Amino acid sequence: MSQWDITHKVTDLVTDGAENMGVCARELRLRHTICVAHTLNLLIKKALDQNPVLSDIRASSRKVVGYFKSSTTAKERLTKVQEQMRWPALKLIQEVDTRWNSTYHMLQRVYDLREPVGAALAGLRTEIAPLSSRQYEIIAECLKVLSSFNDATVELSEEKRVSGSKVIPLLSMLHHALEEEMGLVQTPENTAMAESLKRQLREKFNNLQSMSIISLATLLNPRFKKIGFFSPNKAAEAEKRLTSECCKLWHRLDATVLQTRTQTCHCGHNSGGPKIPG
Repeated sequence: MSQWDITHKVTDLVTDGAENMGVCARELRLRHTICVAHTLNLLIKKALDQNPVLSDIRASSRKVVGYFKSSTTAKERLTKVQEQMRWPALKLIQEVDTRWNSTYHMLQRVYDLREPVGAALAGLRTEIAPLSSRQYEIIAECLKVLSSFNDATVELSEEKRVSGSKVIPLLSMLHHALEEEMGLVQTPENTAMAESLKRQLREKFNNLQSMSIISLATLLNPRFKKIGFFSPNKAAEAEKRLTSECCKLWHRLDATVLQTRTQTCHCGHNSGGPKIPG
């Protein structure tokens, strides 16, 4: 940072939750903030991985997608079936282990192309079996539960705009969206996943509203202000924190101005004018 002359510009170090990153921040004497998008990715992956039925569905989906991507014959067959059924020319999407929303996009595309994929597999010599109607039912509900999490991930991963002030409002909206979906979910597999997500959201982000840099960013964003918080109490705490910070800045500024004036007066007094001989 010294080499690039950016030390005075760095106010926060945003990383994943690895312990060595925390050590690095302490060594550099920088405020350390754990990346919310990364944390969100981890908790969703955990909720999916802990669910045996959803894990089996994902494995079956990966096999189907992998087959159509690796076989030219299967790929051509699927394209032809889509044309015959006057289906949109969509391609299957494979899951990537490091990005949870690739799982979301894979399941979404597998569900959207369930009829063409089933028809294409029926005309091919393969041991790859299409997903069952029960599995598609579970996928449909799973996508509804995860839809708001996908939107939040996209918003928090934005590179061209600052996202710090959006964190608390987005997590608040996620909480409310999850509450609504839990009232509509009927399959036990998705109920278990939703409960896991709700529990992890509370555990991972419970103290987020008390973080100075995040809460102040939310309060100072004219779109959110105090309505962006989970509760009025947290908004009041942030407002009190902002007032305190403003007072500190004012006192520092006042002291600087006073020191400058004192130095100016002192220099003027010492310089004086030319002495007139008596």
